Amino acid sequence: MLPSSTPARADLHLLFIAVALAAGFGWGLASPLSLGAGGAAGSVVASLAVVDGVVLNPPTEN
Repeated sequence: MLPSSTPARADLHLLFIAVALAAGFGWGLASPLSLGAGGAAGSVVASLAVVDGVVLNPPTEN
């Protein structure tokens, strides 16, 4: 199978997870709250992409 020019839905999920975790880390550094609070917030947001990609719209064999 040849790679397509547009990223697949799973690729976008992985990108969103990375951005959400990085944003949570940045928020933890920039805010007066702890780094753990920023990491927790990023993890909660990233888990939305995981739930969407695994439970709501699971991968198919197309």
